[in-house]
Amino acid sequence: MKTKDRLFLLAVILLSILFLIGGVRYWVKNQDMEIELNDLRVQLAHSKVPLQRDTIRDSIPVVSQRAVEVDKTDYKQQLADKELIKDLGLKVNQLVSENKMLREARDSVIMKAVNDSVHAYHDRWVDFEYFTRQQLLKYAVRDSFVTEVARLYKHRFLFWRWGTKGYEVKIVNFNPHVDVKYNQHIMIRQ
Repeated sequence: MKTKDRLFLLAVILLSILFLIGGVRYWVKNQDMEIELNDLRVQLAHSKVPLQRDTIRDSIPVVSQRAVEVDKTDYKQQLADKELIKDLGLKVNQLVSENKMLREARDSVIMKAVNDSVHAYHDRWVDFEYFTRQQLLKYAVRDSFVTEVARLYKHRFLFWRWGTKGYEVKIVNFNPHVDVKYNQHIMIRQ
């Protein structure tokens, strides 16, 4: 082999090694950033993120919040309520998402006397009956929620949309007596 060919081969080998080292450094740095990002997502899932409130149709409240995306292993190790999942007869690997919600129903009503011992109130969402002799209150509260999970696009150009930046959860509550106090939606990445 000629000296020029040997030098060329040596230069190619050295460049290949340098690219390999640079690629490994980039991969390690990227892995560290991914681990840190996953830790931040788990911390976000543990925290209470404030809700955005809006109104549609002049009187129907809507609550919006970004969904938190976590890896399946992080969910399984740190976030999953394993006893509840077991009680439901499910496995953690079956789950796609989890939603936790706290709602509060409150209102003041004037009860009408039906007879001497019974006072009652009825509307579309609630029924109350109070029996004064037995000091017994019977009630039934109905609720109607619609939960929509929408994908947020990462890129837009004219009418084309592609990529996924995240997910947004919108909860429409049709009962005017109920207020959503807390909502958490976790999307489990497969």
